[in-house]
Amino acid sequence: MPKFSGINRPYASGDIEKTPQEKQRELDDKMKAFLAKGGKVEKVKAHKPTKQQLKDWTI
Repeated sequence: MPKFSGINRPYASGDIEKTPQEKQRELDDKMKAFLAKGGKVEKVKAHKPTKQQLKDWTI
C-alpha cells in the first residue's frame, strides 16, 4: 500500500474490508458447517439484570 492512499483509504490493518453480502455468505457457510456437525440453535429467554449490572449500567 502506498504511503498515502487518499481520504477514502481502508482503515483496517489487513486487506480491504468485505462487503456485507460477503460477510453474510461466510456466516451462512459457518452456520451450515455447525449444523452439519450436529450443533443445535435454541432461543433462550432474556435474563433479568443483576443488581451489580444495574449499579454499573452494564446491561
